[in-house]
Amino acid sequence: MAHDGRMRILEAAKALAESHDSVQGVTISLESVAQKAGLTKPGLMYHFPSKEALMLGLVDHAAEEWAQRLRTHTGHASEELTSFERHRAYVTVATTAEVSRADYWIFSDALYHPKLSRAWSEHLGPWFDTTGLDDRAVSLLTAARFCADGAWMSEATGVFPSDDLAAVCRHALSLIDAAEQMSDGAAEEASTDTETGVTE
Repeated sequence: MAHDGRMRILEAAKALAESHDSVQGVTISLESVAQKAGLTKPGLMYHFPSKEALMLGLVDHAAEEWAQRLRTHTGHASEELTSFERHRAYVTVATTAEVSRADYWIFSDALYHPKLSRAWSEHLGPWFDTTGLDDRAVSLLTAARFCADGAWMSEATGVFPSDDLAAVCRHALSLIDAAEQMSDGAAEEASTDTETGVTE
């Protein structure tokens, strides 16, 4: 029951952000969210005792939603996938997901508050992990991720959106393919070097 109450409040906060004509016009307060959720301010404060607690909850909710989209798309948890599979999932989801100004506002607001950005790192950090890959492969994966970041943020804000997101997705995926081929080639070369060393 308490979980339902929290979700109702978080959805109300997101809807309040979405109802504004611009990201800059967003004002989130305990009073405005309580009113939007059909609660009293004390009723809201039972779940979120301060504005900071509400914002932490909202960012955590948004970040978990993104992680859930990725799990749903792949059918796997991040640790069950290769770095290339994880990045492919993010590029595909980010260029096809329904996003809104509220998504952008929640994400961008967290950039200026370390406590808020922690939720993004916790939920999405594992999906962007590139441990063990060489610098060239990492740079290609990062470029693909930046393509996807720009795509969904542009769609969410309506600022210079792409006329062909599918093409953007294809180009970003080709960067991931190149990173994987590069990584496979490096692994084969290392294996050959090892075998040569043993036979000598």
